[in-house]
Amino acid sequence: MSLYTLFSAGLLAQFASAYTQVNVAAPFMQKNIDPIVFPGQFDKSHLHTFYGSDAVTANTNTSAELQKGCTAADNPNDLSVYWAPTVLFTADGGKTYNPVPVMRFSAYYNLGETPAEVPFPQDLQMVAGVATATTTAAMDVNAKSEWFCEGDPASAPDANGFPSQGCKTHLQQLLYFPQCVNEKTLETGYKSRDHGTPNQCPAGMKSMPQLRFSIRYDLRKVLPKGWSGTAPVKLACGPAWCSHGDFINGWTVEAAVNMVGTTLEKQHFAPVKGALRASNCKPVDADPSHGTSDYAQSVAAMSKRSVSAWGWETRSRLARLVHGA
Repeated sequence: MSLYTLFSAGLLAQFASAYTQVNVAAPFMQKNIDPIVFPGQFDKSHLHTFYGSDAVTANTNTSAELQKGCTAADNPNDLSVYWAPTVLFTADGGKTYNPVPVMRFSAYYNLGETPAEVPFPQDLQMVAGVATATTTAAMDVNAKSEWFCEGDPASAPDANGFPSQGCKTHLQQLLYFPQCVNEKTLETGYKSRDHGTPNQCPAGMKSMPQLRFSIRYDLRKVLPKGWSGTAPVKLACGPAWCSHGDFINGWTVEAAVNMVGTTLEKQHFAPVKGALRASNCKPVDADPSHGTSDYAQSVAAMSKRSVSAWGWETRSRLARLVHGA
């Protein structure tokens, strides 16, 4: 009998009508690595901003590795690692770029249209969005990537997909991840949007909790005058259309099972419980001798490689990850 079967009956009753959320006050690292798309390599990836378990390195590929680390997440049972391309600003007309301060990273779970059937498997890896997209048409509509000014009236996007007016509070990003998984192969997919069979997982997959990134960036100190027109902002991968996110599951087995019970409905918050308790550890870079946190240096490292080769390798790796190609 599986651990899921043992826990599920009581938990589904306990957490009727709920969703859950994990917050991280600040990233612990910016670095030119991507252990999912470019494992073990330091000259292919653009700069990413990392949240969660600090055990991540360019070679990380298992939940067990992450569960040995220190997490900045407010739920100590979540030792997952989350990352996204670093958001950069320029105050000198594009001569130099520096990371935008992060106000808060939030991982929302259980936002799918139907309850989850299975918990996140150990060692699950996911990517949402298209890192090579340079137009709206090239984006993955399933990821529903959005950029807007929190609390401000909607403004037309600028030439790069960002708000065309400066934000009074925070620049916010939303990004949705696949909510279907093949438990044996760990392939992932999105539910169908077809009118005939809506909310159906691809063949061979089951529904799991859906993850959504919600990241708030604070530009008020670094760009106090705001902007009108083209935002002095870009992603390490380019315009807003290349927005993407990555995730390696580090939830403990017990907590991952407990999360399934919070997916029946999404109107109320319910905590995900587990055996681990908060510690006073401070997340740090687990491999400080390799890679760089400097944007200019990361660009220089990538410039040594062919742009066409980089794009081809990225697309090929993502196709294998998402579609099992």
